[in-house]
Amino acid sequence: MPTLKRVALVIETSNEYARGLLHGVRQYIRRHESWSIFLGEHSRGHTDVSWLKTFEGDGIIARIENARIAEAVLATGLPAVDLSAARIATQLPMVETDDDAFAKLAADHLLERGLTHFAFVGDSRFAWSRNREKRFVKRVDRAGHECATFAAPGGRQRKRPRTTQEEIESLARWLESLPRPIGVMAAYDIRGRQVLEACRMSNLHVPDDVAVIGVDNDELLCDLADPPLTSVAPDTDRTGYVAAEL
Repeated sequence: MPTLKRVALVIETSNEYARGLLHGVRQYIRRHESWSIFLGEHSRGHTDVSWLKTFEGDGIIARIENARIAEAVLATGLPAVDLSAARIATQLPMVETDDDAFAKLAADHLLERGLTHFAFVGDSRFAWSRNREKRFVKRVDRAGHECATFAAPGGRQRKRPRTTQEEIESLARWLESLPRPIGVMAAYDIRGRQVLEACRMSNLHVPDDVAVIGVDNDELLCDLADPPLTSVAPDTDRTGYVAAEL
């Protein structure tokens, strides 16, 4: 009986996008060969990767979101594939979903509804959010419209991080300042839910005053929103599958 390949998956399990990647890896295994999988439960960027120092395996598939994860993966000397748009370990092959496609789908959806005012709400900590913002703004510009972007106040000079409530209050004040009706793309579904909450705080009607679309299509998060959040569904199954194939 052949020895199973031992593969480490350094992928968070805390959100729908990452779980979709894991589904894709599973699909590859079921269609081709069994692997002995090593997977820890963690959230994005907050990963205990100390166990990789003693991992005796054949390869690694990882979302390398920070320098600490990159260092741990590279130190193993094992074949590895990166699933993060952060591109910290540029020497590794990378498989990522298409941010331009997300932006096009979101922009087209809002444009088809006759909107002429647009905005983007992202998270500047993440390269994929910055990519989606740039591409959404470009798509809207091509259609002959301007796009406002949400910039968190305070920046590095803040003495403490803002609470979620402060973030939503800031977002609400920003939305109140924009022309309406307006179409808003949120970089991901949690951000989209914050936009909806900010609209509720400012008595802005969704979708009449503010039409919102997120990314990830996290069914639970979208359905818990009131009204339910419209969202772009990334093909994370295919992304995880290609990474496993590679």
